[in-house]
Amino acid sequence: MKRLLIVSSYPAPYRAAVFERLGQYYQTDVFFEFIEDQSRSAQWFVRNPAFRVLNTRENQEAFKRCLRSLKEYDLALAYDYNNPNAGRLMRSCIRKGVPYIVNCDGAFIRPHWLKDLVKRCYISHARACFASGHYAEKYFLHYGAKKENIYFHPFTSLEEGDILSAPVAEKEKQDIRLALGLGVKPMVLFIGQFIPRKGIDILLEAWARKAADGQLVLIGGGDLEEAYRTQIEKLGLTDVQIRGFLPKEQVFQYYKAADLFVLPTREDIWGLVINEAMACGLPVISTDRCIAACELIENERNGFVVKTESVGELTAALDRLLSASDLRSRISENNLQKIRPYTLDNVVKKHREVIDRL
Repeated sequence: MKRLLIVSSYPAPYRAAVFERLGQYYQTDVFFEFIEDQSRSAQWFVRNPAFRVLNTRENQEAFKRCLRSLKEYDLALAYDYNNPNAGRLMRSCIRKGVPYIVNCDGAFIRPHWLKDLVKRCYISHARACFASGHYAEKYFLHYGAKKENIYFHPFTSLEEGDILSAPVAEKEKQDIRLALGLGVKPMVLFIGQFIPRKGIDILLEAWARKAADGQLVLIGGGDLEEAYRTQIEKLGLTDVQIRGFLPKEQVFQYYKAADLFVLPTREDIWGLVINEAMACGLPVISTDRCIAACELIENERNGFVVKTESVGELTAALDRLLSASDLRSRISENNLQKIRPYTLDNVVKKHREVIDRL
């Protein structure tokens, strides 16, 4: 059985699921940099005794032993290669001649002479690069990867069963909304951390200007919740509700209850909530600084991509979709078809193809 050494940032549910499944086919040693983040609920992280977190002396020593015996591994995966311990792993691989793979969920190129030198070294020495799409491919090519060494995988958090077979009927949506304590008016949904980068302040400004009738639900939580409640009050909004962190099963009830999904982010290197919204047949509005939107959304076919920070464009997109149920219906069918290949099993399948080839 092939032996893999894997280093990643944190045990997100989608990341943990991929590594757990790879463990069914290979002998894996998995290390994560950390298991906490002040902007995320602690409930979100996966705790698996098979994974070790580099926040204890014991696990740090275990990682050092793995590096010392690196030649016993067939392959290494520096999954989040910009982290310190991933750097240590790649430097050891280069020194000892052990092949390694780097991964990019998505990225924007920001030139910086010193960081660029380091990135070029790590990426050009990688035997393979896992890319989520064309933006990740462009990033890898910019930093010295060979095109033939770049392999695409459908970056996602979805199980096959998460993707609906058909759009949710309007009557069912209304029943779910009532069960959730919401009104029956068309519902717009946001899910994400309550942090400046997500652009919730822009969404609230746009919501105050829209002409179409509807209700807005914000799900997530974070340090800025009180600031957003204050903004809602100042804008005189009576059709906005805030819900805190919710487990996946409950979150998907809100997706099914909604008529469209909005992620007004100032920057997301992917934006997995877009995958989830599309899996429930929702039209999506996001920005040109969200890579999932740029990769998956075509205007009028899957939703709308608007300019970041543009309250006017966001308002127009909200009004367009809220006032056109026939357009929402067409988009719903399109999105279910487009997102169907984006499953965790397909991520693992693509990984195994590359690993076995190497």
